[in-house]
Amino acid sequence: MAMNVESSTASWRGASCATPVVGYSWTTLIAGCVVSDERLDWIEQAAVENMKAHHVCADVIAKDAATTLTVFLAAMAGAMTYAAKAIEQKSWTWFSFGATAFTVWFFALSALLVWKCLMMQPIAPVYNEPRNLNQAGFDLDALKEAELDGFQWRIGTAASRNAKVAKWLNGLRLAAVGSPVIFIVAAMAARAAGK
Repeated sequence: MAMNVESSTASWRGASCATPVVGYSWTTLIAGCVVSDERLDWIEQAAVENMKAHHVCADVIAKDAATTLTVFLAAMAGAMTYAAKAIEQKSWTWFSFGATAFTVWFFALSALLVWKCLMMQPIAPVYNEPRNLNQAGFDLDALKEAELDGFQWRIGTAASRNAKVAKWLNGLRLAAVGSPVIFIVAAMAARAAGK
């Protein structure tokens, strides 16, 4: 992500101080307030820690999704045993219809889990690339302030990505809780049809 120091510092202006402090350049101001080197370093360190936390969160979500997939596949395999037995013996009962519906349900949940939660998705890196940070013509403080906007963007995209994956994971887990309803509906429909 290429840096634009002018637009970067301008986006920090709207916070608490509406007018710039006279005698200071925008490269030493954030939100129109004077920022010390110590404070700028502290903000940068907090941004790095925040971004690292989002990476850890992404790892935890991925591990939870993998564990959930294991449970889904076990449920599907168990139900598939009954469905395969019915196919092999050509003996369809209400129970085998329910087991088949249960198998199909968990197949769909597993496929969605892999697609929405386990497929590799990009996540913004913690640090910017050196070629983006090496901007001739700007002093270190100006680059640090511009990089704060980069951090804010990366934190926002990582948080959004994690929230989307977590929402899918939670939704699929809730759908799995409803799996007995799928079994019951299919079994009752088969029984009503005389199976």
